[in-house]
Amino acid sequence: MSERIAVTGIGVVSPIGTGFESFRRALAAGKSGIGEITNFDASELPVQIAGEVRDFNLAEHIASMKTYLDRTSAFALAASAMAISQAGWAAPLDDAGLCLGTAWGCQDSIELYVTKLIESDPKFAPPLVFTHGYANAPNSLVSIEFGLHGHNACFAGGCTAGAAAIEAAVDFIRRDGAQRLLAGGSDAFSEVALRVLLAANLAVHGGRPFDAASDGLVPGEGAAMLALESEQSERAANRAIVGFIAGSGSAGGSANTLADTVARAIACALEDAGIGAGDVDAVFASASGLPAVDEAEAAAIARVLGGRTPVTALKSLTGDPMGAWTPMAAAAAFACMQSGVIPPTALTTPIRGDVAFVREPLSISLRTCLILCTSATGHVAAMIAGK
Repeated sequence: MSERIAVTGIGVVSPIGTGFESFRRALAAGKSGIGEITNFDASELPVQIAGEVRDFNLAEHIASMKTYLDRTSAFALAASAMAISQAGWAAPLDDAGLCLGTAWGCQDSIELYVTKLIESDPKFAPPLVFTHGYANAPNSLVSIEFGLHGHNACFAGGCTAGAAAIEAAVDFIRRDGAQRLLAGGSDAFSEVALRVLLAANLAVHGGRPFDAASDGLVPGEGAAMLALESEQSERAANRAIVGFIAGSGSAGGSANTLADTVARAIACALEDAGIGAGDVDAVFASASGLPAVDEAEAAAIARVLGGRTPVTALKSLTGDPMGAWTPMAAAAAFACMQSGVIPPTALTTPIRGDVAFVREPLSISLRTCLILCTSATGHVAAMIAGK
């Protein structure tokens, strides 16, 4: 059993609510954030719905003015500000670090710069926009904004990027003696992202996680950041702790052996947390409507946990936020621990009969939750969140 890592603050920017309390209330009510796309004109595309963050205003979260900011970076800044505030971290934050994951990076900035480069004389392409196009631009902006001088790492491993960020932050605290770190993920939905998903036959108009008829996902966006500290630190002992990251594990394999890979990742996370399968009160699955991912997860859950543990798929409410998924799911797990309600998964025909999918709001006492993040290419991350 490894050291538990205290979560002292959470910041969330999501399609169902911005701020941990707003997010918690929306989950308890089973609110959906999926609707018509408004960030760009999708009228000529086969998919016109997504889980978009609406009515977002960065000025409500940070005081400094920005001449230009990519949407992915703006989400990361807001989520970080909220996590720092809830954790009660006061400046200077020289000892604090940052681990941030993103799947898409800063696509809006890349698209804007390339468009200007192609459509006009290259010398008129805006150099400021170019610097905001890197995948680690949110890391730089967050670190500068809050004066974070500790460990700093950017993860860009697709949908598991946010999971890798949290896992690395936990490792930094456990093994490197880091005092405190922000860890999470941020991704913004864009026309480029939608066209990529459509070209790969991944996006559909109305995907349903764990539903036998689903053949694709609904895109989403958002950010979630966790303020992490050693459970033994004096600072954490004097703060109201939201919960704990009790264990984590990851595994790799091929798309053909995905169920086995999910099972191995779950086993690693359980071992790291020093608990058994029977100790898990609920599963927050990665399922987004992609048949291979959903079927593999369901099969692994049935094999390792049996058919009695409640399983929910939040992406039926938020869409798929890609690299922000695991941090957002962790925030959801802690929110559900507080409210005592697990939101339902919107499905008509479950893909399996031996898994306890939550199909109506479920009132339940939660102490230990399993969070899964499964990539269709074979990488799986599992995490144990504790009350």
